[in-house]
Amino acid sequence: MEAELIAIGSELLGRDKIDTNSLYLTEALSRLGIQVVRKSVVGDDPLRLKDAFLSAIARSDLVVSTGGLGPTRDDITRDMLAEALGLSMRLDPEILEGLRQRYLDRGTEFQENSTKQAYVVNGAESIPNGPGAAPGTYLEKDGTVIVLLPGVPREMRHMMDHFVLDRLKEQWDFPVPYSISMNFGGIPESVIDQRLRKFDFSNQELEFAILASLRRVQVVLTGMNRDKVEDMAAAVKAEFPEGFYSEGDRFLEEIVLEQLIKAGKTVSVAESCTGGLLGKTLTDIPGSSSAFLGGFVVYQNDAKSRLLGVPEDMLASKGAVSREVADWMSNGIRGAFESDYGIAITGVAGPDSSEQKPAGLVFVSVTDGRERVGREFHFAGSREMVREQSVTAALNMIRILISKDEAGKKGVSNG
Repeated sequence: MEAELIAIGSELLGRDKIDTNSLYLTEALSRLGIQVVRKSVVGDDPLRLKDAFLSAIARSDLVVSTGGLGPTRDDITRDMLAEALGLSMRLDPEILEGLRQRYLDRGTEFQENSTKQAYVVNGAESIPNGPGAAPGTYLEKDGTVIVLLPGVPREMRHMMDHFVLDRLKEQWDFPVPYSISMNFGGIPESVIDQRLRKFDFSNQELEFAILASLRRVQVVLTGMNRDKVEDMAAAVKAEFPEGFYSEGDRFLEEIVLEQLIKAGKTVSVAESCTGGLLGKTLTDIPGSSSAFLGGFVVYQNDAKSRLLGVPEDMLASKGAVSREVADWMSNGIRGAFESDYGIAITGVAGPDSSEQKPAGLVFVSVTDGRERVGREFHFAGSREMVREQSVTAALNMIRILISKDEAGKKGVSNG
């Protein structure tokens, strides 16, 4: 079975937003044996959107779109699908009442423009939106299944996990292959791809896909023979012992916090070029206060000296972007918060740079008070991309240090 993904929204065509939903959708559909063969991004333009739907429906078994289901004027996905297929729409009073109740529960006045979210394409099913307001759409037309989902990742995933995947399994009775998703941090996609070329996937009747984002690289192995999939997955993990951190749909910050909480340890962070992004990433996880004590954003040299004790002569001789300063920052933040672990990031996020300190140069240091590990990185991309990659590198480094500490404890207790 072949699927096509359409990400809808003019903002996705700009520099500041990227389509990340397709990574999850590709992985989720592959577990059912559905191969994503094409992805596209379409702005909020009626003619282009209708054309995208018609083209995708003509050539694919399944078309999944994300975005454009909200209450505003540029949310036109349902309308354009209906026009493309020559179908009318109807107001669903049950959905409308649910929307009104949602406003009431939040103590706010119902906005009349939200009524458009209660319209359903005739012949389609409405997909409940547990975490949000805009319902989705599930429609079969001329042998093709069309699914409209919100662009908000949390809402999109909820609909896939609680409705769409089950409905697809019911509708298409085909053998479901076995799949393993492996998550890697701190290793570029290009390196993983190059080193995986020596594995003979096709002769083992296995398919593999690399799904890369700034926050992680996923390698998905799929096959009908479970033993072959598991054996190959073990070989892939062994190829990247310091990069692999989990199976399934997991991110590094989740794993790091789980490690800390399980060990009864705490962490604090000192950030320069990332401007608080590392702290935000950790505190986005519910329950993070059990392990995350806090952090400092020390952008100027004076803040690095005053709050973390970085010597002024070191800043003058080595520069704020240096391994020595990063190491001092990780020690300083650990001491300031009396945490078990300290993480520090300093670098040049860009776009400005110099011959000595080019944009993308980042130093990360992590320490447990006994051991300190520092690394130099050269990241490519925009300012935001450098920051994201810096956070991912820092999380992977602290994950490795925590794992080493815990393994050492077990060795002592066993020895």
